Amino acid sequence: MKKKERQRLHRELQIYCKKGIPLLLNGKQTTAKQIEKACQIAEMGEYMRDYIQDEQGKIQGLSFDFIGETGFQLYTK
Repeated sequence: MKKKERQRLHRELQIYCKKGIPLLLNGKQTTAKQIEKACQIAEMGEYMRDYIQDEQGKIQGLSFDFIGETGFQLYTK
């Protein structure tokens, strides 16, 4: 992960934290710092971001799920 990408992710996660929006990593509640670290060291895959919304489209949570190398290729082709 490049420096600019890390900084952008950090800023985004801080905004959601300040709003009290839960952050999830592989289905478990976590901290912004743990998500940043996981995204930095991810090998053999990537993390897919999923915005959890209510019926009105308001963001209720932000989930990062690991997509292995094979699964990631499905999304990029």
